[in-house]
Amino acid sequence: MRQALSNANMQPEDIDLVSTHATSTPQGDEQECKAIRNLFGESIGTKVNNTKSFIGHSMGAAGAIELAGNIPSLEDGMVHATLNVDEIDPTCALPGLVTGQAIKKEGGVKVILNNSFGMLGINSVLILKKFEA
Repeated sequence: MRQALSNANMQPEDIDLVSTHATSTPQGDEQECKAIRNLFGESIGTKVNNTKSFIGHSMGAAGAIELAGNIPSLEDGMVHATLNVDEIDPTCALPGLVTGQAIKKEGGVKVILNNSFGMLGINSVLILKKFEA
């Protein structure tokens, strides 16, 4: 995530929405949440969600489908919730985590950071910014 931000000449506070990889594996989710917390601090301005809670894990297509699930946020400012969160593990609690129901982000969504992780440390992070003429 740090390298993606550096490559995009952006700072953590430029990110409106983090789309997590979150596969519901304890080790993976804990490490991803730790990395997000370390990078974004206690910022509630950056919202965090997960699309797998709607669609399950679609393996190699997961990253693209998750990003597609969040692209409408660039237009309407709505951030979909992470479903099926009844009790959050304290190691995965994040200040901007959206659960329960979708929210409209104050100021809209202009930049999405999308995490995708694979076996054996194959990771990718894509930053997508809304085009403004």
